Amino acid sequence: MFAAVYSATRRPLGLVRRAALQCRFMASSSPAGNQQAKPPRLERSHPPKTMTTYKKPFTMRKQFLFSEYEGQFTTSPAILVVQHHNLSGAEQLEFRRDLKLSAQGARLMIVRSKMVKAVLRNTRFTNLGCLFTGPTAIVYWRNAEQGTEFDSVLAVKQAMDLAKRQRKIVVMGAKYDETLLNPAMMKDFVNLPHIDQLRAQVLGVIQSPAQQLSSVLQRIPQRLVGVLQQK
Repeated sequence: MFAAVYSATRRPLGLVRRAALQCRFMASSSPAGNQQAKPPRLERSHPPKTMTTYKKPFTMRKQFLFSEYEGQFTTSPAILVVQHHNLSGAEQLEFRRDLKLSAQGARLMIVRSKMVKAVLRNTRFTNLGCLFTGPTAIVYWRNAEQGTEFDSVLAVKQAMDLAKRQRKIVVMGAKYDETLLNPAMMKDFVNLPHIDQLRAQVLGVIQSPAQQLSSVLQRIPQRLVGVLQQK
């Protein structure tokens, strides 16, 4: 009896979620949506699979998740791969709020590791797939929410600082533009100075030889005049 009541109360929720996913996927793939610019896709050496091992098409839910993950890896300027261990619902909500407020609108998405590996397969980010083991999530940024003052380097640093404060979250690696970063490289990335400071350092290195040459050329006439006066 209890099993029947449990199944009766569980099925509607599953049906609602499935219907919502189907509606979102059908809306994105409808003719009206096709009139707009299609989101960019990852470049692949081989096209992705469209059929299961049993020669059946993938479900709407898997197709939607595949398209959603691929969109984040294509449009987000950077993606942090993190593992979450025993993270409660309240802690997850707090971490999401901190990311959005303190990391320039960053977002947290709990992902399915196998699906992400399928998205990254046969792409230039294939090596990133080995990081998706266990309870994994990604931190990403949406281009639509980025203003003119968005600083991707600073946003990554802020997100990493927030992840370090949460002991139940471990940063595994990252993708920044077209570069893959391991934890050691991410530490060096965080310690990098700001772009304005780097430009000032490069400008100082370029100007220092010219300043030294100018000072040497100015000293030669002064020495010549001193020698002639002594004579």
